[in-house]
Amino acid sequence: MPSLKDTKRRIVSVKSTQKITRAMKLVSSAKYARANRAIVNAGPYEQSFRNMIKTLINEEEGPLKSPLLEKNPEKKALIVVVSSDRGLCGGLNSNLFKACNNLLKEKQEQGVVCDLGLWGKRAIMFGQKTSLEVKFELERVLENPTFSFARKSASNFCAWFEQKKYDRIIVVYSKFKNAMTQTPTVEQILPVQLDNESASGSRQASHASDFIFEPSKAAILESAVAKKVASSLYHVLLNGSASEHAARMTAMDNATNNAEEVIRSLTLEYNRARQAAITKELIEITSGAEAL
Repeated sequence: MPSLKDTKRRIVSVKSTQKITRAMKLVSSAKYARANRAIVNAGPYEQSFRNMIKTLINEEEGPLKSPLLEKNPEKKALIVVVSSDRGLCGGLNSNLFKACNNLLKEKQEQGVVCDLGLWGKRAIMFGQKTSLEVKFELERVLENPTFSFARKSASNFCAWFEQKKYDRIIVVYSKFKNAMTQTPTVEQILPVQLDNESASGSRQASHASDFIFEPSKAAILESAVAKKVASSLYHVLLNGSASEHAARMTAMDNATNNAEEVIRSLTLEYNRARQAAITKELIEITSGAEAL
């Protein structure tokens, strides 16, 4: 049985840990609020851009084409894994890597050669455990997502795709749904897919033919599709950032509550041990007095 001193030391230690987890929860809450606002603000733009491109492609005078929309037989793919740099965010990264392993296994069974692109320190650690070639790796991507970074990365991806270096470019990231739910998601960036859209988006696209495009639809399509790739990557980064902060906020809240339970249990154990020690001393004093 631990001594009173050991129990007291454990109580102090758990209280110190609780202060840290509470502070981390507050910091993550503030960052989560900003990341959530960024997703809400970027959502309408992403959907409108998708509808505009769909309208450009499906025109009455004949469908327009772009190299970034061409679907070639898949022989080589680039898998970009987007993770956090730090831990203490529950099972966010472990679930993400499970989804990535399942994807890599599926591609291997199909005979597809895969290279890895790693964004985030945890993703880099994951890549070190595989035998696949790493095309690039970068830390602190989700710390402050910017559209300029997404645009630069999209430019590189589009160039590799047009040069036939890769037949598919796929991003694996944590999609934000709410503060309690972040889903590992596999999304194909190139070639651009426009099939997964909502019914409201279809209605908006049906009215988009009233727009006047200058200089021409064909001239606009190429740059519009490239910007769509950048917009999709930016949306991925925003989702990854919000998912990280939401998961860490939830994990630290649970840790704070668990620390409170441990403190309560240790305090009860300490009080019982102290009472037992006091009772033992009283019995010894009483026995000594009777002996005299």
